Amino acid sequence: MPPSLLKIQIGPVQDFIAQARSTRDLWSGSYLLSWLVAEGVKALPSAATLVFPERERQPLLIEPLDPRAKGILIPNLPNIFIARVDGDAACVARSVTGAIEAEWDRIVEAVWKWLSLPAEKESRFRAQAARHLSISWMVTPITGTYADAYRMNGWHLDAVRQTRVFDAWDSGDGSREKDSLSGKEESIYRGSGKWAANDPRSRLLNKHEDHMGAVALIKRVWHLAYLVTEKGIAADSRDFVIRSIPAIAARKSKHDDDEDAMESAIGDSYIAAIAFDGDAIGKWVNGDFLDDPSALEDHHRTFSADLSRFAIGQVPEIVRNPSGEPGQTSGVPVGQLIYAGGDDVVCLAPADAALEMALMLRTKFCECMGGTESVGKKPDASAGIAIAHIRAPLQDLINEARRAEKRAKNEGPRPAFSVTIMKRSGEISNWTCQWDSGGLGLYREITQLLVKGDLSGRFPYRVCERLTPYLTSLSGLVAQSDGITNPETAKVLIQREFANVAERQGSKETASKLAPYLAAYLDTLSQNKLPRETTQNLLRGVIELCTAVAFANRIDPETRPVETPEKS
Repeated sequence: MPPSLLKIQIGPVQDFIAQARSTRDLWSGSYLLSWLVAEGVKALPSAATLVFPERERQPLLIEPLDPRAKGILIPNLPNIFIARVDGDAACVARSVTGAIEAEWDRIVEAVWKWLSLPAEKESRFRAQAARHLSISWMVTPITGTYADAYRMNGWHLDAVRQTRVFDAWDSGDGSREKDSLSGKEESIYRGSGKWAANDPRSRLLNKHEDHMGAVALIKRVWHLAYLVTEKGIAADSRDFVIRSIPAIAARKSKHDDDEDAMESAIGDSYIAAIAFDGDAIGKWVNGDFLDDPSALEDHHRTFSADLSRFAIGQVPEIVRNPSGEPGQTSGVPVGQLIYAGGDDVVCLAPADAALEMALMLRTKFCECMGGTESVGKKPDASAGIAIAHIRAPLQDLINEARRAEKRAKNEGPRPAFSVTIMKRSGEISNWTCQWDSGGLGLYREITQLLVKGDLSGRFPYRVCERLTPYLTSLSGLVAQSDGITNPETAKVLIQREFANVAERQGSKETASKLAPYLAAYLDTLSQNKLPRETTQNLLRGVIELCTAVAFANRIDPETRPVETPEKS
């Protein structure tokens, strides 16, 4: 019997993680998936060789499990793993699947006991938990080359995932409220239980008065009911602080999601979610860029090791201290890491630190993947950033960051980043920019001048006010013949208006500092075939950049401080 390639995938992923009320919920969903993947990997027999992800650097894969290992509480494992199996690979797949399902059952049992809910809720709780997990697998004999088997395995697994059996959703008698986070399951518990003030169930379940189904309840409490109680891992908030949205925005550490910390962020009221993802990673994993397709198996091991070096060795410290300043290491962390699975990173940060954090993630990703190069290509990455007020729904923030990431990849062109501004009025503004287009340099220079006080906080708003009337694509005047159609004319106009505002809101010296950055950005934006489209692209690019500067630095027109009048 020839060896076989086994690929196992666990779901659901993105919706499951994003259905969260707090940063603890976000972390919990990510960590739960990593935990279950680890159980599956550890169930592989000695006749199987793990190809992806790398085993050595993963604290969750080291046996016996060390509850105090560094990084043990960081979700680092992707929801898919690949192994080369000698012998009956289908039997191995069923055994691994059984191990994952058994671990899920143990978690469900521990949570049910810990909750101590009325007995009449048990059947509904267990039924909802039983239909949550989705595990797909595919076995492909390696009868030819490893590369051929890998591609065939991927095609077949995709087909399995698209055609898997769906059981009809049992919604019960319809008399119950739906889960507040998923909108799908019937509520089993609403946050109004009467427990003692120091009871952990009170602080975890009653804070938001959500209607919660089984899966939401498991995400909310499994770290105490199972990790702490059963595994001895210090996931309690006293030992493992996960800061709340307001605390992250205010750069404070004494508040976490078990406390009401809304008042801790007065004056720092905007938060950012970052969704970072490698570009064309599927093609890199498939070996599409390899000079020698027969080297795919070795490439998988090298590529996996590079991803682990980035996710485990670099990401946690970048999120904690994106500037790399030595004094920050022991101080209050800047951001909060939610997930770091290879090339895929999700984290939260103060709004004014988000773009610098995303840039540092990209820089270190390219450095770590520097050994992977072929056909003149190197792996790179794009990022999506969503900025919103701290009281905005967390699910919306995460989903907008994911959408921004897709926009960066599809509209950039990649490698790029995209920033979504979720204004309190309900309006949404987007700015998409290539990393090396010059836009980032202009953004950073404006920000530094604002921070130093060389520019008034009114500056980005005044630039938008000056340029928006020329943006005919928004005013419905696209066909107007007397609009600006010449890109060079548009460049000159934008530079003059920009410099005029910079002088009035700063000084001539400030305007001179900004001029070369603006010129470099406009040169990149002008690379378009149709003149009218190019003109509009120039205007949009500068307007959207200034909007991002204003909100990323929490210059809210409703709350910004009183400023000095414009210079005459």
